Amino acid sequence: MWARRVFYNPTTGDVSRMWCANGSYRLLPQAEEAAICGITGCACMEWTEPDPEIEMAFSPTDADGNPRIVNVAVDVSGEAPRLVFNYEAV
Repeated sequence: MWARRVFYNPTTGDVSRMWCANGSYRLLPQAEEAAICGITGCACMEWTEPDPEIEMAFSPTDADGNPRIVNVAVDVSGEAPRLVFNYEAV
């Protein structure tokens, strides 16, 4: 099983928790995971299959193989939330 979740504030887009896993595990309902982690008032984006474009954006290296720090927020200004990536040099 493969999954990625991004928990975020639906008003500000600030990310409070995100993870990705591949293997044999039990995927908790989003609300249960949020409660266990002490996250309140959040929304969650979830993928249960890798999206190549998103996974490339999360990569710790750029297209030339250079290492980078990946920062993620959620743009909540439109009809649907969308991930916003910001990169820094290592």
